[in-house]
Amino acid sequence: MTKRLIPALAALMALASVHAAAAVIYTEAEPNSSWATANLIPGHDGSIIVSGSRVGDPSADYFRFPVIAGNTLTATVCCSGDPMLRLFDPAGTAVATDDDGGPGLMPLIIYNIPTSGYWTIAVTGWPDYSFSSGGSYDWDYDLTLTMQTPAGTVIPEPATWALIGAGLAGFALRRRRKGVATRSSARPTM
Repeated sequence: MTKRLIPALAALMALASVHAAAAVIYTEAEPNSSWATANLIPGHDGSIIVSGSRVGDPSADYFRFPVIAGNTLTATVCCSGDPMLRLFDPAGTAVATDDDGGPGLMPLIIYNIPTSGYWTIAVTGWPDYSFSSGGSYDWDYDLTLTMQTPAGTVIPEPATWALIGAGLAGFALRRRRKGVATRSSARPTM
């Protein structure tokens, strides 16, 4: 029984500590027309997809998200209009801007992140170089952000760890009792 229990327990612990990765899908919410009013995306698994719209709204759209230093951030916008992208560091300084670096009129930013923190990206329409209002609009878009390392991801809550610990303690106690019973039955009687 013990030979079967140990591998089963190890498999359960491995399953409890792993979660399936899936992109964070976020829908833009107004107002988010400046760095100060950016929509906050608190965590991700390495991929974020934002569904946004500039239909009837010429203002730029800003999104803030966590990134860990050492990651390479890739940002793209798809699929209509003539969008532009601008990346801001955690202090709000613009560090990269692109108009047509991707296929067709689509922008592409690839940037090596030097410091961890909440970075911000803005989507606007060409030729809104101030990233405030104007440029082309009346189109929907999907903004895709990818990084190598998740940030702000879910960590198993204390109750899960407590349950695993209780199971291990129970297993150890049972094994100890079984060992004591075996040793006491092996003693010679006088």
